[in-house]
Amino acid sequence: MPQVAMYRNCLFAGAAVLLLSLFMDAYSADDAAKGPGPMKNTHVVLVGASIGKTWNLPEFPQRKSLDGFTLGSLTVWQYDKSDAVKEILMWPKRKFRLTASYFKSLLDEPPKRPDIVILKECSSYFPGDETAQQELMKKWIDEVQAAGMQAMVTTVVPVTRQRAERDAGKMEGIRRYNDWIREYARQQHLVVVDLEAVLREDPDQRFLREEFTSGDGSHLNRKAYDLLDRMLLETLCQQNQAACGAAPHGKL
Repeated sequence: MPQVAMYRNCLFAGAAVLLLSLFMDAYSADDAAKGPGPMKNTHVVLVGASIGKTWNLPEFPQRKSLDGFTLGSLTVWQYDKSDAVKEILMWPKRKFRLTASYFKSLLDEPPKRPDIVILKECSSYFPGDETAQQELMKKWIDEVQAAGMQAMVTTVVPVTRQRAERDAGKMEGIRRYNDWIREYARQQHLVVVDLEAVLREDPDQRFLREEFTSGDGSHLNRKAYDLLDRMLLETLCQQNQAACGAAPHGKL
């Protein structure tokens, strides 16, 4: 009999969690249907790897005295960002997962549906299957735009000369990808967040400047992120001048 009671309690607990999940999703959908209020900010989400995490984008508006935007990031430790893009397209609903962190998340505010999605790749994934990489990026761009959000793309942050010597073909792959993403963005009228352009040594060899690496020739230091802050601020303000208000966004 104790086992029967235990199973019954488990069923009741599972049913309660399921009902809570359905309620939260319905509540989120109802809020979304009401539309944005008069003070709605432009919400930006970057899909990337280490740079998205270390950049600390949620605090970007505070760092730059920017009231018209909110920012966030979704960290994915692989080139293929398909699952992350699908998840973003569901927001403010949550993707169901049978995990403790999922059930805990139901007590938090639902994820905010972005107005702008920035799609970024990392130097770690180069060299790779260039055709497959490009087709995936095209697919994500199409999916984001079809959902009524603005898609932005970034160039890949290069590596230093010393790091490139240890990883055969890496810089060649990065250069080809960055050339491609700039041209594809031009054809599709997309905004490019050009990380390479502000961090490279020169426009020919295009290696990462040593002063911007954290020490491994690939990851960035605070000085680099400060520069990227200024570049991102200028890029966003060009898209929505009204949302920038009086924020200082002069040229780099």
